[in-house]
Amino acid sequence: MEYLMTYGWAILVVMIVGIVMWQLGIFNLGSTSVTASGFAKLKPQLTSCKMTTGGDFSCLFTNGAGGSINVNTTMGSPPCTAAGGNPPVGSFGAGDNFYVNLTTCKSGAVGDAYVLDVSILYDLQVAGNTIRHNDTGKVRGPYETG
Repeated sequence: MEYLMTYGWAILVVMIVGIVMWQLGIFNLGSTSVTASGFAKLKPQLTSCKMTTGGDFSCLFTNGAGGSINVNTTMGSPPCTAAGGNPPVGSFGAGDNFYVNLTTCKSGAVGDAYVLDVSILYDLQVAGNTIRHNDTGKVRGPYETG
C-alpha cells in the first residue's frame, strides 16, 4: 500500500506541473496556420486568406466547377456582411479566380485563431441549363494586423 501511495503522489505532482506549464503556454509551438475544409468546387487559395483584427476577411477563390459560374451571394458566419454590398457578383469561367471580401466578422487579437464559415451561392451553366449550387466550408487561421 505504501508503494502505491508513493507513486500516486509522484504521478499527481507530474500532472499538476504539466497542466501549469500548458496553461502558461510553454507547449505553444507556433502560430496557427491557415486551413480550409468542406469546399466542393470553389477552392480558397490559402496563401491569400486573411482575417484582420477588426474582423475584415478576404480570400481568393478559384472556380473549380468545370464551367462558367455566376456568383450570386457570399456570406460568412459568425455573421459577416459582404463588403460593398454583395461582391463578387459576376461571371467567372472555369479556373478563374475571384475575391471574397467580408466585413464586420468577429474581431480578435493578433495571433488568436479564428474559424469562419463561408457560403457562396452560384449558378453553374451546363449544356445551356442553369443549375444553382451553394458551396460552403470553413476557413481557419490566425488574426493578422489590418
